[in-house]
Amino acid sequence: MDEHGRKEKVITITYAITSSSGEIGKIAEEIALEQTVEVPAEVIGDDRVREEIVGKVVSIHRTDSETEERCIVEIAYPVIVSNYEIPQFLNLLYGNISFKRGIRIVDMHFPPEFIRTFRGPKVGLEGMRRLIGVFDRPLVSTALKPMGRSPEELAEMCYQFALGGIDIIKDDHSLVDFPFCRFEERVTECMKAIERAEAKTGKRALYFPNITGRFERIMNNVEYAMEKNVGGLLVSPFVMGLDCVRHIAERDGIDKPVMSHPSLTGIFFADSETGIAPGLLLGKLFRLIGIDCSVFPNFGGRFSFDRPTCLSIAGALREEFYHMRSAFPTPAGGMRLENIAEILHFYGKDIILLIGGALYLKSRDLQEGARYFCERVSAACRQ
Repeated sequence: MDEHGRKEKVITITYAITSSSGEIGKIAEEIALEQTVEVPAEVIGDDRVREEIVGKVVSIHRTDSETEERCIVEIAYPVIVSNYEIPQFLNLLYGNISFKRGIRIVDMHFPPEFIRTFRGPKVGLEGMRRLIGVFDRPLVSTALKPMGRSPEELAEMCYQFALGGIDIIKDDHSLVDFPFCRFEERVTECMKAIERAEAKTGKRALYFPNITGRFERIMNNVEYAMEKNVGGLLVSPFVMGLDCVRHIAERDGIDKPVMSHPSLTGIFFADSETGIAPGLLLGKLFRLIGIDCSVFPNFGGRFSFDRPTCLSIAGALREEFYHMRSAFPTPAGGMRLENIAEILHFYGKDIILLIGGALYLKSRDLQEGARYFCERVSAACRQ
């Protein structure tokens, strides 16, 4: 097989690896074996397995480092070992090596025969703009919280936010089917609130209920949400399971945008030399499973992402990625209303601004606070 033919049939994963001097070649070969056959090379007695199953180290490039050897390593895996599915791809991407320190996944490239088995975002960035009818500014969003409120209380909050001009009103990611706030009751009451506000303003806000729960509950939640004609669905992919989310996003009859919450993904980002780069995980991988808008921690908030990291996530969501629609970057997590102009200057207008706590602190009158939020966005767009 020529080089072009091999590239067309492999998934190439790029790693940044920290190791002691002289060990990098051995480590790279061990990764290629560990992520496929899980045995030492000497055990493989079958030439077919060695050629068609085991990953191949493509390149090793050393980077500048004063104390340790930091290298960029590319390993090509035969596409067949992914089985063209998310669960096995996750095994291939970061299965056993997730227990090892100093290995960070920084890029991945897919062959056409793998990527065309996934649809990606069903609605996408442009589709969401068409749904809301807004094309010249960022979308504005907030979350219903805190946990412990009744369905009626949350619906009243939803109503006030919608009257104030919020585009997307989502459940907080911790709102599930609690005995004190049943999913069906919450969705029913919030959709009544959306319709009441629309009757007054002429604008329909999108309500995204959180469908997370046991698998059978998830699918019941999806069906009920579709019956009530919700604006979209909120998911937590690493809590629910990535392939569960992919199934929902690709399922016929579900034509709503899907927003992801990054709950539990912080375990991949705690160490800058280990894990998976945020842009890959919250950007490319979430886009692959059909996410239309990906929530991630904004710089300067209560989490640890810096500006380059945030920009890498936004780029991975909006830039060309095979046949897939672009998705909305949704920075969140301790954002402040007074920083809106700075945030827009940094990301541009193709984002969803998700502000929760700061909006609640602004005023006990949620409609007034929502209106102020929207006015700050409009003013920032004129600058």
